[in-house]
Amino acid sequence: MLDQMDQKQAIKGAIKDRLVAQRNFLAFCKHTDRKYPADARHIQLMTQKLEQVKLYLKTNGKQGIGRLMIFMPPRYWKSQTASRKFPAFVMGDMPDTRIILTSYGADLATKHSREVRDIIQSEEYSQVFGELASTSEPILLDPESRSAAAWELAGHHGGMLASGVGGAITGFGAKLFIIDDPVKNREDAASAQRRDSIYEWYQSTAFTRLEDFAAIILILTRWHQMDLAGKLLRAMATDAEADQWDVLCMPAIALEEKQYPKTLEEFFDNLANGIFIPLNGDPLGRKPGEPLWPEKHDRDALKSIGANIGEFELTAQYQQMPYSKEGQRYKKEWFKKIAKLPEDVKIVFAVRFWDKANSIAGDYTAGVLMAYCSDGFFYMLDVKRKQAASYERDQMMKKAAKDDREKYGNVKIWHQQDPGSAGKDSAEGTNRVLMGFNAKFETVSGDKTVRSEPLESAFEGGLVFLLMGAWNEDYIDECVAFDRGANDDQVDAGSSCYNKLLEMIGKKRESRIL
Repeated sequence: MLDQMDQKQAIKGAIKDRLVAQRNFLAFCKHTDRKYPADARHIQLMTQKLEQVKLYLKTNGKQGIGRLMIFMPPRYWKSQTASRKFPAFVMGDMPDTRIILTSYGADLATKHSREVRDIIQSEEYSQVFGELASTSEPILLDPESRSAAAWELAGHHGGMLASGVGGAITGFGAKLFIIDDPVKNREDAASAQRRDSIYEWYQSTAFTRLEDFAAIILILTRWHQMDLAGKLLRAMATDAEADQWDVLCMPAIALEEKQYPKTLEEFFDNLANGIFIPLNGDPLGRKPGEPLWPEKHDRDALKSIGANIGEFELTAQYQQMPYSKEGQRYKKEWFKKIAKLPEDVKIVFAVRFWDKANSIAGDYTAGVLMAYCSDGFFYMLDVKRKQAASYERDQMMKKAAKDDREKYGNVKIWHQQDPGSAGKDSAEGTNRVLMGFNAKFETVSGDKTVRSEPLESAFEGGLVFLLMGAWNEDYIDECVAFDRGANDDQVDAGSSCYNKLLEMIGKKRESRIL
C-alpha cells in the first residue's frame, strides 16, 4: 500500500515538474540536462534575462527585452544556455518562431543548431512539450529536416537556420536572431578590417533578416573595445535612435567600488569607448573581489589564470573590460627593456615608492623601484606587486628594502598615507616595520591620471628603460590599460616614484644655484 502511495506521489511530482518546465526556463534546463548547473547564481540571472526575451516575443514587443547582450568569461555556460537550450524552450511554447543562429564559423553555428535539434528529439523534451506531455499540440521535428544547419518543426512555421558570421542568410526571416561569439580568436579581434567586416555584416545582412518585433541576443566573451558589442554600445551611447540594449555583464571577479561609474556622463563615456560597467554595481550584489562562480574558479584559480594569460587577456576575457593594446594613454611601443645598467652609468638617486593596500582579494600593494642615473636617463629596476593583508604586505616591503640596499645601496623609501587619522596610524606603523631604512610617507592628492602625465611623457620621450624581469609584462599591460583597466596600483606607484625623483633632482639643482 505504501509502495503504491509512493508511486502515485512520484508520478504527481514528475507531472508537476514537467508543468513547471513548460513555464520556467531554469526548470526546463534542469529537466532536459541532469548536469545543468542550476544552482549557480550567474546561471539563474541569465535564465531570468532570457525569459524576458521570450516575453518580448510572446507579447510582440509590448513587454520584456528585445535586445540582450550577455558578457561572461569563457566556459561559463553562456552558449549551452542561450544558444542551445533557449531556442528549444521558445519553440516549445511558440512553435512558429523562426530562429537564425550565427557564430564566427558555420561549423560552430551548426553544432549549436544540432544540439537544439537533439534536445527537441529527446525523451526529456517530449515529456515537456512533445508526445509524452499533456499538451494538445506536441512539438516534433519535421521528418524531412535532415540538415543540422537548417531544419523545421512538423506542422508549424518554426525552424532554425545556422550560419557563420558573414555567411549568406537571405531568404530566411528571423523572429529570434542569436549571435554567439562572432569573433574567433585574438588575431581576428585585433584586426580592424575583420571587426569592421563583422559590423557591416550585422548592419547589411543580419539586421535586415529581422521580422516585426524580433529579438536579438548577442553572446560573447569580450576581446576588443570595438568588437561587435563595442560598436553597438558606442552607437547606443551616441545615437538616441539606435537600438538600446539590455546588457548582462558579469566579470569573473567583482569590481572594486572605484571602478563603477559615479555619474551618467561617466557611464555613457564608457559606452562610447565600447565598455559596459553598470551604474548600480554588481548585478549579483557581490562584494569587491568575489568570484563569479567559486565552484568553478575560486579566487586562487582566478589568480592562477591571470598569472598564465596576463593582465591584458584577464581584463578582456574574464572581466569583460577589453582595452586596446595600442593604449589609451601609454603606448606599448614606448617601453624599452635592457638586460642590465650600462657599465659607465652610476646611480644618482634611487627611490622605491609603495602604493599600499590591505586586501587579499581587491587592490594590490605595488612598489616600484626606479633610479635616476648619471647619463640623465631613468631606469625602472624592479616592481613588487601582491594582494596581501597587512602582515604579509609589511614583510614583503621589509624584504624588498633589504634586497634594494644590498643591490643598489642608498635607496629612499616612500609610501602613501591614506587620508584621516587611521591612514596616519597605518603609515607610522609601516615606518616602524621599516625601521633602520630611509623610509618616509606622504599624503598623495589629486587625480591619478594627472599624477601619471609626467611619467607618460618620459616614456614617450624615451627617457625611461625597464630592467628585464618577470614583472615587465604585468607592468606594461597595466600601463597600457590605464586608465580603463581593472588595476592601476603599479601605474600609481610608478608615477609617484618618478615624480619623487624629479623632486630630488630639482632640489639638487637648486642647491647648486644657491
